[in-house]
Amino acid sequence: MIIVGAGALGLETLGILLDNNYTGDIIFFDDNPQKNNLLIFNKYKVINDENELLNYMQNDRDFIVSIGHPRLREKKYLQMLKLGCNPVNLISKKAILFPFIKPFSGCIIEPFAGISHGVEIGESCAIHINCTIGHEVKMGKFVNVGPGANIVGPCKIGNYVYISVGAVVHPHVIIGDYAFIGSNVVVNRNIAEFETFLG
Repeated sequence: MIIVGAGALGLETLGILLDNNYTGDIIFFDDNPQKNNLLIFNKYKVINDENELLNYMQNDRDFIVSIGHPRLREKKYLQMLKLGCNPVNLISKKAILFPFIKPFSGCIIEPFAGISHGVEIGESCAIHINCTIGHEVKMGKFVNVGPGANIVGPCKIGNYVYISVGAVVHPHVIIGDYAFIGSNVVVNRNIAEFETFLG
């Protein structure tokens, strides 16, 4: 498994893999030169050279992008697809997913997240610990839902939206593409594209 990004979310991703009893090889791919050839927990190698990654890919092409910033996550996601890698979902065994959720790809769903029925999730979203996603929520691609956030369905979340820690999104709200929702705010009205909402 290739974890793209060796920052905080990358370490959380590693933790989920280990908690899920993943038995395959794990490496990190991060283009920060200061992290090249590091060993995380004295075991998991960090590389930033694409040629070294291509060599590793002879045995394993599965990847998950573990970067919180939506646009940076998209950049790395597209880079990995161009290299011929396969996006996989990483779903904690401690998360709860109801039946009748539409298929999704390249997403991280952390422990104790709850996702209700009829939810649509776009590619490469990150749904953090203790989040709830209510029924029939339609979520775009590359969305980040911070720890403890609650999205009450039905509502619509655009592409590249960043929802911060503890935010609450009320039913029937529409959040436009690229919007930023601040920590612990209650969103009870529509949010325009590119809008920053701090309550």
